[in-house]
Amino acid sequence: MCHLILFLPVFALPVFWIFPFNTALSLYLPIVGISLFIYFKIFKAMRQQVVTGFEGMLGKKGLVIEDIDPEGKIKYASEIWGAAAKGNRFLKGQHVVICGIRGMMLLVEEIHAGGSKIEKRKGH
Repeated sequence: MCHLILFLPVFALPVFWIFPFNTALSLYLPIVGISLFIYFKIFKAMRQQVVTGFEGMLGKKGLVIEDIDPEGKIKYASEIWGAAAKGNRFLKGQHVVICGIRGMMLLVEEIHAGGSKIEKRKGH
């Protein structure tokens, strides 16, 4: 039902059969303008970067609150998550980067000097 608004210019075409051309055009052009504005807003919203859910967590930093060897716990955005290290051991108090997700466990790696690989991929 909500997709019908995308067809508004098509639904408005019969005004050209009902009214004289000049009147129909003056009614139709604002409808097309409003439709183009809506299309622009929809396109812009669809191109935004993901900011919620697991995808929004990738590349973000967390604080180790329980040693990770190979599993432990981190704090990210005031939440405590189970975490698994990708090869390294992390001690309580270290900062790590979230690089993946396996079930409800976050995969973490060390913070690199130039930023994480995930941040570089995302264009940060």
